[in-house]
Amino acid sequence: MSIITTPGSRRNFLKLSLAAGAASTIAAPAIAQRARTLRFGNPQPTESNYHAAMMMFADEVAKLSSNKLKIETFPNSQLGSIKEMLTSVQLGSLAITNATPAWHSNFIRQMDVFTLPFLVSSPDKLKASLDTPFGANIKGLAEGAGFKILGTWLMGARHMVNNVRPINTPADVAGLKFRVISSQVYLQAFRAMGASPVALDSAEIYLAMQQKVVDGLEYPLRDLLDVKLYEVSKYVSLTNHVTDFFIVSMNKGLWDGLGKEEQGILEAAMKTSMDWEWKVQPEATVAALDKLKTLMSVNDISPENRKLFVDATRPVYQQFEGSIGKDLLAQGIAALS
Repeated sequence: MSIITTPGSRRNFLKLSLAAGAASTIAAPAIAQRARTLRFGNPQPTESNYHAAMMMFADEVAKLSSNKLKIETFPNSQLGSIKEMLTSVQLGSLAITNATPAWHSNFIRQMDVFTLPFLVSSPDKLKASLDTPFGANIKGLAEGAGFKILGTWLMGARHMVNNVRPINTPADVAGLKFRVISSQVYLQAFRAMGASPVALDSAEIYLAMQQKVVDGLEYPLRDLLDVKLYEVSKYVSLTNHVTDFFIVSMNKGLWDGLGKEEQGILEAAMKTSMDWEWKVQPEATVAALDKLKTLMSVNDISPENRKLFVDATRPVYQQFEGSIGKDLLAQGIAALS
């Protein structure tokens, strides 16, 4: 297994070291006589549906195990940045975290397939994709890199947000500094549209917009409300360039060290949280759009202009055929489009 590490400050090293102690207590193969605790680091704020889904997962685990197995939750990036938490899950010093495929692609390059621009046709297609042969291949690649995929939570369509002008065509994107996820697909897609992309952790976006380090970002609508980005942004353009979700990942070695009963409890609890979150997130997105229309300038993209975006970013698919793999790319296009 290839281990990827990132340099961190002494502060973040201490945070992740604290997580190591708790994560290492779960190696027993069956539910122990005393409670076992798994630490779950979540980058999202407590106002989000993702936090509520994490808490539901934790409550279900405690209930199903009669409190013999517990999830200790850490929202709002308390245990470090997204990449730092993924690194510590890969190393086994943190049990569980959630991150988008784009963030996972720093560890599993083939995850880039999920964030190819204008590929995913609907949230239903996205959810169902992991239950196809394509999804089985993705899960196998994740396990080879040290991650056990427990489940997913829907984020929704990502849209362009900025402080300069409404975006209707790729020409409107040209010259703008856009915050993007630290992912080669995102970087290349925005370069293809003429933007200057800047990779930042989600916790850095608000300040970067406030201080005009970047002109814009791309984000799901509900998340814009959750982290109050409407306070530092003017325009929302409904580009729907990526339909995104969180992958909930656990360290594979820690998973393998659990007994079948414990594994079954985690799977059942995750299914409960998934069923709830995938139902409420689309409803929350509709409500978020209505609210944002009272706070910002919101514009839709015509079908003709959407085709301009699709055409501008289509070469990105060829750029990543090698790292994703020709066969897996074809599988992904069939499963997601």
